[in-house]
Amino acid sequence: MHQGKVRSIGSSSYSGAQIVEAQVAARDRHLERFVTEQPPYSILVRGIEEDILPTTQRYGMGTLVYSPLSGGWLTGRWRKDAPGAPVSKNRPPARFDMSSPANQRKLEAVEGLALLAEANGITLIELAVAFAITHPGVTSAIVGPRTMEQLESQITGVDVTLSAEVLDRIDELVAPGVTLNPDDNSYGAVSLTSAARRR
Repeated sequence: MHQGKVRSIGSSSYSGAQIVEAQVAARDRHLERFVTEQPPYSILVRGIEEDILPTTQRYGMGTLVYSPLSGGWLTGRWRKDAPGAPVSKNRPPARFDMSSPANQRKLEAVEGLALLAEANGITLIELAVAFAITHPGVTSAIVGPRTMEQLESQITGVDVTLSAEVLDRIDELVAPGVTLNPDDNSYGAVSLTSAARRR
């Protein structure tokens, strides 16, 4: 940064406590501080609302969320009547095992969300993208299209404004701060290491 090669720095998938620790360390050591955090965030993965978003807002950080389509779950690819299989074998099985109770809850939520989107004249993808960028603590959402068709289906979500009624219905389907399948979180796992456990 002092040489001008980097404009700003940020963290990715930090817990709220790690964000605070990094901010304090930068202040105490007179170092450049992280100005952004990059956590996962979608209608199905809302854990960051409980701690991370309030923390980044408190420190005036930008929050560049990723996976607003929740690994494809909010594209309509996985539905109760025709659950698909992940395209890549590299995807964690726990996130896509359709027999898991947590993933059954995700399928149920997707059904309700798909009906909600249809009732409001938008696609499930547009609903998902619009939701992710509607939170006042979110600066932007990172999407990962592999084709132009996928990009075109996702980019229109930025022009969608969700009404209070739609947001309330989303909260009924997936409560604020809740991640339906804990295996979808990619932050905070350090607190469950053997050294941090009671026994």
